[in-house]
Amino acid sequence: MIIPAKKLLVITLRDREEEVLRRLGELGVIQLKKPSEKELLKLTAEEEKRLKELEKLYERFMEIWRTLAPEVAETPEEKVGQEAYQRYNSLRRRLIHLEAEERELKRRLAIVRALIKIGEKRVPETGKFQDIFSIVGVVSKKVLNDLKRKISGKPMILKYAPISNSEILVHIIGIIDSWNEIVNLLNKFGFEELSLKELSGDLKRIEENLQERLKSTNEEAHTIRQELENIKTSFIGFSAEEDSKLKRVKELHERFMELRKILSLEVPKTEREVKMEMDEVESIINEIYEKYNLLSAKLREIEDIERDLKEAKELINILKDAGIKELPELGEYENLTSFAGIIALESVNGFKKFAAGKPIAYDVKKIDENLAFIHVICLRDLTREVKATLSSLDFREVKALTGLPKNLDEARSMVEEKIRELDARRNLINREIQDLRERFRSKAGAISRFLFIRLRLDEALLQTMRSETMRVIQGWIPEDRVKSMGGFLESLKEEFDGKLLYEFRDPSPDEKVPTILKNPRIFRIFETLVRQYGWPGHLESDPTIVSGILWTIMFGMMFPDLGHGITIIALGIIFSRFLKKNILGLNFRKLGNLMIGLGISSAVFGVLMGEFFLMEIQPLFPTLRTGWLENPSGVVWLIKMAVFFGIAQILLALSISMKNHLRNRELAEAILGEKGIAGILLLLGLALTAFNFFGITVIPGILEFPELRMKTLMSWPFFILIAGLIMILVKPFFTREEKVMGIGLMLETFISFLANMFSYMRIAGFAIVHAALAMVVFRLMQANPLMGIGVGMIFLNLFALTIEFLVCMIQALRLLYYEFMTKFYQGTGTPYTPWKL
Repeated sequence: MIIPAKKLLVITLRDREEEVLRRLGELGVIQLKKPSEKELLKLTAEEEKRLKELEKLYERFMEIWRTLAPEVAETPEEKVGQEAYQRYNSLRRRLIHLEAEERELKRRLAIVRALIKIGEKRVPETGKFQDIFSIVGVVSKKVLNDLKRKISGKPMILKYAPISNSEILVHIIGIIDSWNEIVNLLNKFGFEELSLKELSGDLKRIEENLQERLKSTNEEAHTIRQELENIKTSFIGFSAEEDSKLKRVKELHERFMELRKILSLEVPKTEREVKMEMDEVESIINEIYEKYNLLSAKLREIEDIERDLKEAKELINILKDAGIKELPELGEYENLTSFAGIIALESVNGFKKFAAGKPIAYDVKKIDENLAFIHVICLRDLTREVKATLSSLDFREVKALTGLPKNLDEARSMVEEKIRELDARRNLINREIQDLRERFRSKAGAISRFLFIRLRLDEALLQTMRSETMRVIQGWIPEDRVKSMGGFLESLKEEFDGKLLYEFRDPSPDEKVPTILKNPRIFRIFETLVRQYGWPGHLESDPTIVSGILWTIMFGMMFPDLGHGITIIALGIIFSRFLKKNILGLNFRKLGNLMIGLGISSAVFGVLMGEFFLMEIQPLFPTLRTGWLENPSGVVWLIKMAVFFGIAQILLALSISMKNHLRNRELAEAILGEKGIAGILLLLGLALTAFNFFGITVIPGILEFPELRMKTLMSWPFFILIAGLIMILVKPFFTREEKVMGIGLMLETFISFLANMFSYMRIAGFAIVHAALAMVVFRLMQANPLMGIGVGMIFLNLFALTIEFLVCMIQALRLLYYEFMTKFYQGTGTPYTPWKL
């Protein structure tokens, strides 16, 4: 069921805002809603526009201020407010004048630029002269081509240029005899003559003067707008919270989480909040972060040096094995550079060609079948070129050889000693990192809790409005929590010495109100099905319970098997109790709970229709017998039951739709709509007419329809059908829609109701398929027991519990969504998500 929502409005002073939000968050029942400017105006009980009623608004907010802060005494300084109001009015009048002047200057500037564009250097004279006339004006861009065609071939000159996206300035010069003709022609085209009396002289100079005046006017208007904004803010200026604070907290929280990750730290959870300041937390995090980065940089440096040393040690061993006794002297000297490394043997000739004729000395010693050790000495000016060439020849310099003794054994000992020193330095740095980790661990719990609360509070503040002195907090709460919330706010008001105002309001008709669902626990799992279609609106009927029941029943009718039902129940219990984590994006806990209901329904209908693991047992339905699938009357009865069930389901959906329309005061839709009384009459008439035509027995001995055939057209069900069609047909006359829509809607509804009823026959179809599988098992057992057990008992049961189970579940959901819920359900609401700390 849907719980109505109430709007809660809380006003407090700025120094109490976070405490109020914190208390509301701990209570966890309010969904914050950012107040609109319209709602803030309602707060002041003023209906006129905000700025035009500034004085009244000021008085109202001063009244609220005095209510919230009674200890603040009135002072002479408060009279500054009234002076500010007078200043506001004066500035507002001046701004209106400047805006009008700005528009006029822009217009004149556009005209002057258009005149320059058509080749004029001075403002043209206009009017009738002795032999000619001259006229300047504006026409619409749309008629320019037509005007040009009309003037073409006449003793006139037409010059034109655009002055805006939609207007064209035209200058026409012609002989005086054509004056009347051109005036009549221009009037037909909506010509607006321009008076250029206020403009005279050189057009370029006029353009410069207008630009200067426009710039001055713009600057003055901008200054006035800023001052007006400041006055509005100081008076009644509720504005949105800036997100700069939130950005700062988010950045700090991201750095904190990064520290947790790089320090491999499991932060202990704590519910107790330690009093901390934002600057203190930021200082701790930044200090640890910077120190860790410094230590990490040292570790990376050690690793780089160690890698080079190990490479040098490996090379020394290779050189020794190759019979080389000494290392060359390496390094940079006054004019020379000496370096060494490894090069591929096949690349040596390429280097020799490069070095030929250049002041480059080198020594190449083969160290194995593919590699050689090369020592190169060259001028310092050539070093970059030489190394670049060697790099292209797969040369790898071993820099760690620099500074080592010539003797290979001594060099290796020195390298090993350096590696040991690096290990000692690394261990020392690791101990520092461990100390840093322990220091961070001791404060991480408190910092984590502080940042979480700070983030939540700053996010909540973005959903509020503030002025210089007050904070407006607004949100939605369930109607059944109004009393307890009122008591809580009263106690909070006493605690704050009266510095708090609150009130509960009903939502406006045009407001988007969140939907609060409150269903019995056993049916709460079916909210998942409803959510897949869309969340119910707050003025809709909650379809959770009825949808859950119908879906479960339809599945059981399609998948009737006692053994399979018990298996599905067992799987549902396992999923819901033991697989509580999501797997492949599926919530197995919810799926398991749904499966338990499906299994119960399947087992019940399995008993009624006589099936147990695809083996026939005695059915409990009075009209069915063992082997009913081979009896046509049993199949026909099952199809009839499916259609009867579908008709009842559609009637239920139309009744809910009618109820929704009546609740929303949509009387025409409730009575004449295809999803109202008219639709109910049409469906009943259609079904009963069909029953009369074929002679259907609904309940033997109680509700039986004689077979009337064509006489059905004179029976009362047929007239009910006609009445429903007529009501749908005339609805546009009452709802002011296009009259032709009534015919289309009538035909569409008639066809869709027929299709809906036939669609429910799939329930019987899937039940028959399941019974057919049981028949296959039976026949296989008779023909070959081994095949009956292998193919029939094992494979077909696995097939039924997987593929058939999924198909029946999806088909039941399809009937629920498209045949049932489309009749009354919109699903355009938003869920109620209370803000919690």
